[in-house]
Amino acid sequence: MSEIVFILGAGASKEAGAPVIADFLDKAEELLKSGKSDKYKEDFERVFDARSKLPAVHSKAQLDLDNIESIFATLEMGRLVNRLPNIESASIKPLLVSIRRLIVKTLEQTISYPVRGRRLLPGNSYHQFASLIKDLVAKGHACSIITFNYDYALDYALNFNGIAADYCLSETKKEGVIPLIKLHGSLNWARCPKCGDIIPWYIKDYMARINPMVLDETINEYVYLGIGAQLHKSGIKHCGTDVEPDPVIVPPTWDKTEYHQALSEVWGRAASELSTATNIFVSGYSLSETDLFFRYLFALGSVGQALIKRFWVFDPDMSNVVNERFRNLIGPQIKARYLYVVNNFSGMVQSIRQEFQT
Repeated sequence: MSEIVFILGAGASKEAGAPVIADFLDKAEELLKSGKSDKYKEDFERVFDARSKLPAVHSKAQLDLDNIESIFATLEMGRLVNRLPNIESASIKPLLVSIRRLIVKTLEQTISYPVRGRRLLPGNSYHQFASLIKDLVAKGHACSIITFNYDYALDYALNFNGIAADYCLSETKKEGVIPLIKLHGSLNWARCPKCGDIIPWYIKDYMARINPMVLDETINEYVYLGIGAQLHKSGIKHCGTDVEPDPVIVPPTWDKTEYHQALSEVWGRAASELSTATNIFVSGYSLSETDLFFRYLFALGSVGQALIKRFWVFDPDMSNVVNERFRNLIGPQIKARYLYVVNNFSGMVQSIRQEFQT
C-alpha cells in the first residue's frame, strides 16, 4: 500500500503537448482542417456535425459546447436515454465510437517524443516525474499514481526509467511495481469482445515493433506514437479472438455502469491506495463541479487509519476557484495539512523533490 499518492489530471499531460479540456476541440478541428485526422476524417466530421446540432439543448439548459468532456458526456447520456436533438437514434452509438476516435487521434497527434541518438525519449516533465518516483522509492517511500488521463506519455516515461507499472486491472497485487491507476481507461487498453476483460498493449511490447529507422535522429527530431490508432494491428488475442480495435476510453460521467465489470478493480484499487496514503499530491486536476464520481471515490477511499501529513494541490489557477473546490472536498482532519500552490506540474515535481530531499 502507498504512503505517497499522486493524483494527475490533464494539466500534467499539457506539458507533454496534450491539449487541456477547454482547448481539446479546437486542436481536433485544426487536425481535421490540416488533413492530419487521416483515416479518422469521417469520425471527426461526424462529431463536429453532432456538435453543431446540440445548441438545441443549450437553449433550455446550460451545456458547454466547447468542452470535450461535456460533449462526450452528452453523447453518452443520449445513448442511455436513446435521444439526442436532431440526431437519429441509430446514429448515437456510431457517434460514441467517433468521439473516442477523435480523442485517440488528437492526443496521439499532439503528444510528441524527442529522438536523440536513435533513442526515443519521454517528454521532459514526465521524465523528471518518473525520475522523482524512482528516487522516492529508492528512499523507501511507497508510491502510487492515480490519473484521469487517457494518454500514455507517463507510461512511457516510467518504462524509460526502468520503473515497472501495474495498471491494477486484476485483484492480484504485484510486488515491486508502481500502481498506475487510470480511472478513465487508456489509449493502449483493448477490450476482449467475448469476456469484456481489458488487455493492455504494453509500451515495451509496442516499442519492440517500431521500425528502428523511425528513431534515426537524422530523419526526425521527434516522433508521434500511435498505439491507440494501431490496436487493430496489435495481434493481441484473448479468449481465442482478436481484441476490439478501439481503445477503452470511459466517459467522464457519474454513471459508469457499462464499464463496471472491466474497471471495478481499477476503481477499487484507487480507493485502497487513498486509504493508506499519508501524503497526497494533486496536479493538473481542477476537480470540476460535475465530477461527482471522484468526489465520492475520494470520500469513501480516504477513510482509513492513516493520518494525512500533506495534502498539496498544485494548479496554475490564480482565481482561487480550484483552491475553493478542494477546500470544500476535504474534511477537517486534512484541512490543517492542506496547501494550495499556484504552480504547474513541473513545479510540483521540483517542490516535492525539495520537500523529500531526493
